[in-house]
Amino acid sequence: MKHIKHALKEIFDFFCGDWRIFFGVAVTILVIEVIDHQGFLAFAAPFAGILFILGISLSLVISLKHEITK
Repeated sequence: MKHIKHALKEIFDFFCGDWRIFFGVAVTILVIEVIDHQGFLAFAAPFAGILFILGISLSLVISLKHEITK
């Protein structure tokens, strides 16, 4: 079981790299999709591009800050 867990972690690290960036991008895309598909959030649609850039940038900054403080 230990070997399987290690192999899965290595596969995740290979494809996703830093989980902070992966999680930040996933949450950002989820938020943008919710804004796009929910009618009551139509007022936020013009800001979707800005939210996307901010979300991705924030996940990169958080990851970089973690790497610097190691």
